[in-house]
Amino acid sequence: MGKLEPADIDEYYEKHLPYRTAILLAHYRMTREPWTGDVGMLDACFVASLVTGRLSLNVLGVGMQRGKLCRVHGRRDDVDAEDLGGKFIDLATLPASDETLLVGFLEMANKAAAHFTLPTDHDWERTHEAIIRIHHYLRHSLYGHAGRRLTDAIP
Repeated sequence: MGKLEPADIDEYYEKHLPYRTAILLAHYRMTREPWTGDVGMLDACFVASLVTGRLSLNVLGVGMQRGKLCRVHGRRDDVDAEDLGGKFIDLATLPASDETLLVGFLEMANKAAAHFTLPTDHDWERTHEAIIRIHHYLRHSLYGHAGRRLTDAIP
């Protein structure tokens, strides 16, 4: 038997994953039209989307080491795609364009959001492109493989 009972898996799909997906997509959605609200809220959603994108990639078995994508081996109590009936992203068949995009995204998430580091340039203009790809992999590698439906569509 796996780490999770069927009821726990259902809870992840009904509660935790939709909540995290909403955070992942929040900044993207907020900026489809010119933003006139509180810039601090917009900035907070940007950082939250970076951290949640990194978390989503980790759930899908993807991390980064020395500037390259690698398989993440989480802690015993970490929940990943396989625990939820999904599968990890196959790094061997990942298109080079996606690898480049996701490496840049993870570098930015690690340096700009998850840790205080020395100033460095980030390709922030590709953030939404990376988020859309992460959403794609969540839809196919997690939800699709588990026979579940991701109802949070990207406009």
